[in-house]
Amino acid sequence: MDQLIAQKWKWFVGLGILCLITGILCLIDTVFVTIAMVIIIGILLIITGLAQLIHACYLKDWSSFLWSALCGIIYLIGGILLIREPVNGSVLITIFLGICFCFGGIMRLMIAFNNKNTKGWGLLVFSGILGLILGFILFVNPINGLWFIGFMVGFDLIFNGTAWLQLGLTLKSQIK
Repeated sequence: MDQLIAQKWKWFVGLGILCLITGILCLIDTVFVTIAMVIIIGILLIITGLAQLIHACYLKDWSSFLWSALCGIIYLIGGILLIREPVNGSVLITIFLGICFCFGGIMRLMIAFNNKNTKGWGLLVFSGILGLILGFILFVNPINGLWFIGFMVGFDLIFNGTAWLQLGLTLKSQIK
């Protein structure tokens, strides 16, 4: 590793600690984090919808003006609905995630069974089965979305923080 980067090990450790603390805070109140994330998604959709509408208005002569404006309106409506009803929005997002997890699980199983002769294919089967189980749980009982999204954000931040912390400490040990 480059010595210049290794000398900046404290930045990696600091980022790791910040991610760990943030992840732990997310796990303390996963429902709050879920609702906050849904509201943030709503805000982003509103911004995107406004940008799309402005873009469409500047290009009124464009043959796809109507489609572009319609897309902006749909983004706006979706964003407003998510902000007004973040609990229902989290349920809808959870249903979508459940479908995605099921689809991903099926795809991983198909890939694994098509590559039985490849070392490690069993782990892909395991991953596919877990995806199917998680997707099924989320799809059948989407009210789990009230905690699931916040849990996943916290979980990701903790693993991310652990990785950055580990990298920073490894860099520290490589300083000559």
